[in-house]
Amino acid sequence: MRLRSILPLSLLVGVLLPGCWTSAAEGEQLRTAAQARDSRLERLEGQNRQNRQELDAKVAELQQVLDKATQLLTRDSADVGAQVEQMREQISKLEGQLAELKHKTEVLTHEMATQRAETDQKLASLRTGAGGTLDPSQVPKDKGAHYQTAYQAYEQGQHEKSRALFREFLTRYPEDPKAGNAQYWIGASYLQQNKPATALGEYRKVISEHGKSTAVNVALYGMADAFYRLHACTDAKSAVQALLKRKPSKALKTRSNQLLDRIKSAPRSYCTS
Repeated sequence: MRLRSILPLSLLVGVLLPGCWTSAAEGEQLRTAAQARDSRLERLEGQNRQNRQELDAKVAELQQVLDKATQLLTRDSADVGAQVEQMREQISKLEGQLAELKHKTEVLTHEMATQRAETDQKLASLRTGAGGTLDPSQVPKDKGAHYQTAYQAYEQGQHEKSRALFREFLTRYPEDPKAGNAQYWIGASYLQQNKPATALGEYRKVISEHGKSTAVNVALYGMADAFYRLHACTDAKSAVQALLKRKPSKALKTRSNQLLDRIKSAPRSYCTS
């Protein structure tokens, strides 16, 4: 199961900039929905951690059996044949258990992404209905100042404010040369918060909606990083390779090769695809 189909999974549970909900009841509705979502995700993440612990244990057990088999093959004993056959059965059983655990982990990861996507859509709808929009006084009238204010918020770690301003920039100036960069920083802000599944959806928009932007290369790197954090090593490798074919800058090429090395050297138990 691949993670290419993961949707944007953003979740904002408050007013992005100073402003008010239209009613306390609507604000409480948002908080309740967010708490329910967090509870479901906590349960799924607990199951995922348990699966990964079992997976690591099985990999260690398999390695022990393989080590014993290697030692056995160096002996000169009459019962080597029977012992080798026993080892084969153990290895076959362990490999089957590993495959099953990996499948469970993939399914669980996909379920967590789906949960986030569904709750994001519901909360976004609630937020819109509750008037959770930018206060116009917070948005600079000058286009350059607008972009710079959004970027400064990103640098200061004010991610909700930064995203809100960049989204407003895209709404007001969709054809501006910096539109692709604005979309990129939205994705980057989610990755800064260690929300790789959400970041993926935003990075994809750079490529699909701003294909001629100079931000495409860094968006591909961001996608590779996000895929790797999601344990989707095959997709991460594909994204890096696609970036390297585009002949990126020297600095970005160096970072890409470093990431590619990390992907290639990742333990078997880390990658689910």
